[in-house]
Amino acid sequence: MTIYEAERKRWRDVLTRLISITQSLAFRGSSEKLFQPDNGNFLKEVKLLAKFDPIMENHLSKIKDGETHAHYLGQHTQNELIQIVSGKILEAIVTQIRDSKYYSIILDCTPDISHQEQMSIILRSVALKGKPEIKEHFLGFVNVEATTGLNLSTGILNKMNELKISFEDCRGQAFDSGANMKGKNQGVQARLLRIKKPRAVFVPCGAHTLNLVIADAAKSSKDAVGFFGHVQKLFTFFFQLAHKDGVF
Repeated sequence: MTIYEAERKRWRDVLTRLISITQSLAFRGSSEKLFQPDNGNFLKEVKLLAKFDPIMENHLSKIKDGETHAHYLGQHTQNELIQIVSGKILEAIVTQIRDSKYYSIILDCTPDISHQEQMSIILRSVALKGKPEIKEHFLGFVNVEATTGLNLSTGILNKMNELKISFEDCRGQAFDSGANMKGKNQGVQARLLRIKKPRAVFVPCGAHTLNLVIADAAKSSKDAVGFFGHVQKLFTFFFQLAHKDGVF
């Protein structure tokens, strides 16, 4: 039992340090082996920590000498650690939002590198513990099939239900000024207002509104129209060239 408890404590200490290394970095390189120059940030952090920490030094020594085959440094363990840490953070965020009760929602959409449209969801609330403080929390991306008002509003409501956050407590909406977002009949804000009546007040994005004003102002200048037209043609040409050569 003494040997078992010592081994159990050793693995707990190892996992504690691996979780501490888990952060917003590009984890993996082209190699997944220790002591390789292209093995990525995670394994390099493990090796660095072993220089100063006796537990990690002992752990790497056992791996190097072949005393253990279970090392918890592979890609599956890394992904599991990321999911566990992410889940705990999201759980704490949701608890804080529920304690605050009322919140506003901020949305935006953009395609990823595979051209899959993704909607980011951010909730803004007032933290009530201690001194009141405004907090903004990123809750994740939601894949959407189309950027219509119906699809986006359905995605929002499904995400809120998944997190068990009551949409009845939503008091504000902040999106860009696209027709699918601000449309007074079929836009996201209109659809959500029909659920929450007038309480979830819509506030258009100031930056996007300013961008639309500048774009319209630029169209009144022939020089600006000609300049940006040439820039667009250059971009299209090089993008198609790169796509043809297999860069994208």
